[in-house]
Amino acid sequence: MYNALKDYSENYSESRQKFLDAMQGKGEVKSILHDSKGPDGEDLYMDFGVIGPADAKTGLVLVSGTHGPEGLCGSGSQIGFLNSGMLDQLSDIRIVLLHAHNPYGFAWWRRTNEDNVDLNRNYCDFSAVIPAHPGYDVLRPIMVPKKWDAAAVKAGLDAYEEEHGKVGLLAAMVSGQGHDPDGMFYRGTAPAWSRRIVEAQLPALLAEQSHIALIDYHTGLGPFGIPYMVHGYEKGSAEYAAFDKAFDGEARSTKDTDDLDEDLPAEPKGPIVLGLDSVFPGKKSYGAVIEYGTVPPEQVFPALMEDNWLHANGDIHSDEGRRIKDNVREVFYPTSDKWREMVWERSVWSINCAADLLRAESLLD
Repeated sequence: MYNALKDYSENYSESRQKFLDAMQGKGEVKSILHDSKGPDGEDLYMDFGVIGPADAKTGLVLVSGTHGPEGLCGSGSQIGFLNSGMLDQLSDIRIVLLHAHNPYGFAWWRRTNEDNVDLNRNYCDFSAVIPAHPGYDVLRPIMVPKKWDAAAVKAGLDAYEEEHGKVGLLAAMVSGQGHDPDGMFYRGTAPAWSRRIVEAQLPALLAEQSHIALIDYHTGLGPFGIPYMVHGYEKGSAEYAAFDKAFDGEARSTKDTDDLDEDLPAEPKGPIVLGLDSVFPGKKSYGAVIEYGTVPPEQVFPALMEDNWLHANGDIHSDEGRRIKDNVREVFYPTSDKWREMVWERSVWSINCAADLLRAESLLD
């Protein structure tokens, strides 16, 4: 198998340059400039690498950087895809590589965007009534303290877990909320910049494709290096059956309560993979997350909370700020070559499975 280690990067700027270099001679790149700058004053972009016949029946979208610190995982996989020769087997499919869905968070090692919005909670219908989230409100003083105290945070989370169980704790934290703009997993009150760009660009780039599959790369849930595919289709639906067949029975659904555990604790509201009807109206679309495990939840969520505290109350340029950012980086993008090899291996598998799904489903129509 192709060795993709050189395709993985250490920061946003390096990853973008590798992406642009890898796209040379393979297709076109459309770059959208973000209003914010990176930590070194660099320009930030959402880039769309477009490859393959404009009149192909099917389209495949690979997304990196929905959650900023997780961007290097998806970016390296996109670059490896370009450099490895995989394109030769996918010449019948129109491909769009969305690099840096959340360029601000990617550059600043921040899960959220420039407005503290979690993009994976932002692809929702803001005109609809969103259910209350009482569990989050109970946890809010623990997760969003004015003064960071790791022991107090742990004690508060442990107390909630004792009453509600680990899955109940994680579900209360991650489902998403729209009333606490300084808090965790905030969906915002309107479509964010990234969503507006995606909804303006992707339909035009895939105008002639009738069937479209999208894979969004994520990290941070599950055992070290072990990936799993997650979608949000009901058991018994045609989409559920298509994923089950194409992905060798390994795809999990957030709609299936039997699949929920501490690695998949809840059905989040507003991920891009569940918002494809608004991105591709009138088309047959299939969305899934590939989620790579890193460290246990007991390390992941405190890292996110401490980073949220840092941006609200701390100094990101201090020694403490650098320590917190280094921790966020390791939690979501381990330095281990073994981990990156595992990422690449299953990225190849997932792309081939998605291609199988598209070919099979397009033949049915």
